[in-house]
Amino acid sequence: MGSLKPQELGLHFTPHHSENIVEVSAETFRFESNDLQPGSAKQSLDFRQVVDNVPGCILVADADGKVIYANRGFVAALGRQLEELLGEGWLKSVEPDFLKQARTKWYDCIRTRSRLDVTWRFRIHDGTFRWQHLRAEPSPDKESGASWYLLGVDVDEQFRAREALEASEHEAREILDRLPAMISMRTEEGVAYTNRRLSDYVGAVITDLRDVSYLDYTHPDDRAAMVTEHIKSPNKGPNEIIYRLRGKDGIYRWFHTRAEPYFNEDGSIYRWYALNSDIDDLYRSRELLREREFQLNLLTETLPAILWKSDLKGRIVYINKKTVEYSGRTLDEFQEKGWEDLIHPDDLAETIALWNALLAGSDGFNIVNRFLCVDGAYRWFHSSTGVVRDEVGNRIAFHGVMLDTTPLKAAEIALQQSEQEMQRLMDTVPTIIWSMSPDGSAAFTNKVARELTGASIEDIQNDRWKEYMHPEDRELVSRELAKALVTGRSFNAEHRLRNRDGVWLWFLSRAEPSRDDHGNIVRWFGVTLDIHDRKTAESKLRVLRANLSRTSRASLVSEISASIAHELNQPLSSLISNAQACIRWLDSETPNVQNALISIERVIRDGRATDAALRNIRSLYRQQPSDRASFNMVDLLGEVIGLLKEDASRRSILIEYEFDEPVLEVLVDRYQIQQIIINLVTNAIDAMQNINRQPLLLIRIRKAQYDRVVTEFIDNGHGLPDNEVDRIFDAFVSTKENGMGIGLAISRSIVEAHGGELCAANNPGFGATFSLRLNGSGTRQG
Repeated sequence: MGSLKPQELGLHFTPHHSENIVEVSAETFRFESNDLQPGSAKQSLDFRQVVDNVPGCILVADADGKVIYANRGFVAALGRQLEELLGEGWLKSVEPDFLKQARTKWYDCIRTRSRLDVTWRFRIHDGTFRWQHLRAEPSPDKESGASWYLLGVDVDEQFRAREALEASEHEAREILDRLPAMISMRTEEGVAYTNRRLSDYVGAVITDLRDVSYLDYTHPDDRAAMVTEHIKSPNKGPNEIIYRLRGKDGIYRWFHTRAEPYFNEDGSIYRWYALNSDIDDLYRSRELLREREFQLNLLTETLPAILWKSDLKGRIVYINKKTVEYSGRTLDEFQEKGWEDLIHPDDLAETIALWNALLAGSDGFNIVNRFLCVDGAYRWFHSSTGVVRDEVGNRIAFHGVMLDTTPLKAAEIALQQSEQEMQRLMDTVPTIIWSMSPDGSAAFTNKVARELTGASIEDIQNDRWKEYMHPEDRELVSRELAKALVTGRSFNAEHRLRNRDGVWLWFLSRAEPSRDDHGNIVRWFGVTLDIHDRKTAESKLRVLRANLSRTSRASLVSEISASIAHELNQPLSSLISNAQACIRWLDSETPNVQNALISIERVIRDGRATDAALRNIRSLYRQQPSDRASFNMVDLLGEVIGLLKEDASRRSILIEYEFDEPVLEVLVDRYQIQQIIINLVTNAIDAMQNINRQPLLLIRIRKAQYDRVVTEFIDNGHGLPDNEVDRIFDAFVSTKENGMGIGLAISRSIVEAHGGELCAANNPGFGATFSLRLNGSGTRQG
């Protein structure tokens, strides 16, 4: 670089009016590699001073585009050392997001030796980015080594001003396009601009139609007026015109266009700015308004109702035709005689009071009264009177309408009579009838309920009906009622109510929901039936059944005892006889050992026979052959619980169920398995007596492995004694005070005969669980 000598510098400053930018270009820099001539050092220094003081950035690059020189302005502007700018170093100051594109552009110019004219952003000495306008041209002198001369001028302010102007113009255009109006601009040549709303309406960009083709969209009957009154109007002031304009759908609509001129300094018109308003609805509404006025008059005169109008003093100023037909009076007669004499005497005082209140300042009134008609009969009318106000709210008149409701009133009276008859019917039916709202609050109860309990209507509606229910039944009834409200299913509960004499009587309450057309519950209707006599009879029946059960158990023991005695009597008798014979043979003067041995062998034989008989008796508790078939375990359980439900209800014991699926088939002897279920449920009920919590028996049915069906009877009673859990299935072992210890032993033997299992265990908290495991109907039998 030290051998290069500047010989010539040419700079051109070109003003760019349209963008307010001054472009600076360098035509040539020529450097020669010849030896310095006398005085050339001073000349080189002068040229360097000139280049360094140029108000711009100057770079010199070789034929490969590598910078070999940068003036002081470029170094100062970028805030970097000269050595850092040489080669490709100057490109590193280009905005990073644009660096790759800038490098490509620069080397494309180098490769094609074409002129560079760009505007890039550079990072300057303070770390900010500013716009630089760069121009570079190749040198025609290929021998100097300096093949490219590049000038840069800071145009950041001008560039940002242009961006702001463009943004402002864009924003203005966006505003015009989004305005809810059609805007256009016209010059002497024709339409120069239309906003988007107007272009969308006609379906064309009208700014392309400079030959007055805008008239093609105007209705043929309106084109002449459009030219003379608007486009070619000699009037230089604002003008207006109403015409029809065709839309892109081919339909003409009425428009109102108002144009304002914009003048040049010499007073000539530069442009016309126009606001085009769609007034089709308004324009057409004129005829429609006249038609509506006619229809309104026709309506008021033919409407089957009395219409009238009065001033603020109460003077009638208008009546329709129906008023004359009903009353037989004209407007003049109403103004002369008034209307008070046409009101039924029983309704006159109330009507006059409301009318005076209206004159005094009320906003109107509604009343149902009787009105004397032209035939001399009074008819029922629903009268509505309102105040008419002006735009600022001042009262200016009164309007009224009277609808003949005589048929409706007759139906209402009939309905009231029907309701009264229904009320009398419900009050005389010898059963408690009641209803409640969807949330469960009491809505109605008949007279029977109040007379029976002595409760008032207020007590029932304030949810105090629970006070008349037996304390032991309140929780059950509340729970069942809550369940019905949540699920929307029927409500059923047996409970006791206290009558006026303080006696507790049994009742059955049932309720069903009433739904609307969409399935929503709108009301619950229920009855409470007296079942005290039935419950008393059932209680007596349970006592008899318990006595019969005890008798049956005693009979069963007797039968078992007789069976055991019958089975053991013969072998034991023979055994005793042979033992006695053995003694006799050995006790004689000459013991007959041979005969004694024979007797002993017979004793052994009889002992074995006795053992066989005992094994047969024990078979009662082992597998027994029976007639088996496939049954639904859920159905078997349901039939049994139906028999025991009354007993459980009497003892306030809840029985709940859980099962995996509704069809769980087992291969069993139906009656034997049902006897086992009766035994297990009865034992569970007995085990939950005298506990300090709500007795609950949960029966759960589920599928197990190998096609087995498991039924669990889970109670929350006293549980099993720890030392008796393993022995309760032994014969004659019982946890009950009066138990015989046979039921569970027989039950297990029957279950095992079915190839199943019956076991028991205490629950972690309280109570016990009995598990009955049976073969499913698909299990193979061995």
